[in-house]
Amino acid sequence: MRRVAAVTLALTFACSAIPATAQQKPGPDPARAGDRSSVGMRSVTGTVKKTTEKGLVVVGRETGQKDKEWAFVLDAGTRIEAGGKSATELREGDAVTVTYTNRDGKNTSQTTRRKGDHICVLDDRVQGGRSE
Repeated sequence: MRRVAAVTLALTFACSAIPATAQQKPGPDPARAGDRSSVGMRSVTGTVKKTTEKGLVVVGRETGQKDKEWAFVLDAGTRIEAGGKSATELREGDAVTVTYTNRDGKNTSQTTRRKGDHICVLDDRVQGGRSE
């Protein structure tokens, strides 16, 4: 009889602990604790050190930081604004501004703009008439 009472009491405590642990809010993910730069877009201004088809190395700085070497990954969504040139046609010493995001621990370039090249945005309105 005592064994039955002890087992029943132990099961009661065990069953009451399960919902309490399920209600706890998860804390910060320790794997991402050091990677706060993965949120939002950032930019670096500097000069090209090296280019390849898959990446770009720039010596430059973020606002308020010291100069350092930055490696950027180029993917299918990367826009190169360098007078119609591709990333491999950028030359060492070209002044650039790279807008990037941090994905999976890699700085992925969203836009690379060579200094002196500007974006011209046209809309679908035609002066004096309607666009078709």
